[in-house]
Amino acid sequence: MEILREEILELRRNAFVETIMGLENERYIIGYLGRTVPKEIFYGFDLVPLPLDGVDKYILEYSNEKDLCSIIDSTLTYAMTKKCPLLYNAKLVVVDNSCPLLLKVLKDNLKDKIFFYDGNLENLKNIVEEVYNRDFSETNFLKAVELSKSISSKLEKLSKTDIESRFLYEVEFYTQFIFSLEEKNNMIDRVLSNFKDVNKKRQKIYVPRAIQILDDIDEKYEDYQIIENFCLGEIFKTYKSSGYEFLKEKYNNKKTKKLDILYQDCPYDNK
Repeated sequence: MEILREEILELRRNAFVETIMGLENERYIIGYLGRTVPKEIFYGFDLVPLPLDGVDKYILEYSNEKDLCSIIDSTLTYAMTKKCPLLYNAKLVVVDNSCPLLLKVLKDNLKDKIFFYDGNLENLKNIVEEVYNRDFSETNFLKAVELSKSISSKLEKLSKTDIESRFLYEVEFYTQFIFSLEEKNNMIDRVLSNFKDVNKKRQKIYVPRAIQILDDIDEKYEDYQIIENFCLGEIFKTYKSSGYEFLKEKYNNKKTKKLDILYQDCPYDNK
């Protein structure tokens, strides 16, 4: 089990290598930030969508910013110092309005590398086609939708097993960095095979992004499930629709109104 966990924890670092090696055979990544960006669309262009928010607090040693939450600050600092190969090599980063300040800060500093997604799919397709010079494949998009549905359903199933709470979140978070949806699906199957379905009841912890503060959460709570549905993240559940209707079902989820854990200097605390 420990070997499998170590493999999971290495997935983001592996993505660094795959991103650089992929440049040689035109296997490109596209970045996204926000809870409503429809990732499945990008597979229709044979691109690899990756979440590009800052994960490590250590990067803040290089920041001169003040009054920014550590999510925005670390993301911006990674971008400006070019210390993250994912942010550096993404030709385009698609950002929605889930966090207006994140959108503004990145747009002000990264200019044309940032595309604001306002819910218009045709505009999104047009900019991706223009930047990457690729045609959209409806077949590949529909295939990605079905795989995405399978992955989400399996992660929901995993939450009801006897898996340790921290490992559950690590699986949810780090498998985002697997380039192939088929490989991601298979990885989650591997994890599932190691645990029993016990219809586990977990305390839901609502947080903008847990990875930077996971140690603190794990120390404070037991039998928990982290829910990220505020400025970042997605809801893992069984979706019923397909195709474009799936995008509406998945990405029109209402934003979490009250957070259990709030980042310092977050201006959108809904108090």
